[in-house]
Amino acid sequence: MHRPWPDLKSAALPPLTLAALCAAIAFCFTGGLLAILAQIIVTVLMMAYALTGFAVLHTLTLALKSRALWLGCTYVIVVMFVWPVLAMAVLGLADAIFGLRQRYLQGRPPPLPAS
Repeated sequence: MHRPWPDLKSAALPPLTLAALCAAIAFCFTGGLLAILAQIIVTVLMMAYALTGFAVLHTLTLALKSRALWLGCTYVIVVMFVWPVLAMAVLGLADAIFGLRQRYLQGRPPPLPAS
């Protein structure tokens, strides 16, 4: 029995996650063990937003003919230089704040399912 593959490009974090990130960033400035714990939480949440950023990138490139090239180059650059993952985190945060995927998909018909 085969399970359908989840639609990963529609992955999103709950809105409360953004509030938790802001609170954790604030606690980073307290000092001591609380600051260390807050830094760990910020790191984890930023990585979650980076993964959401990759989901946003997959959604925004749906209509491009050179989609594979764009996605492939992005993944190669992130693997080679690691720090561009911050751009993916910013893209994930922008999606959480401004709803980039919803705005992009409003004017387009839903993509055909891959079989």
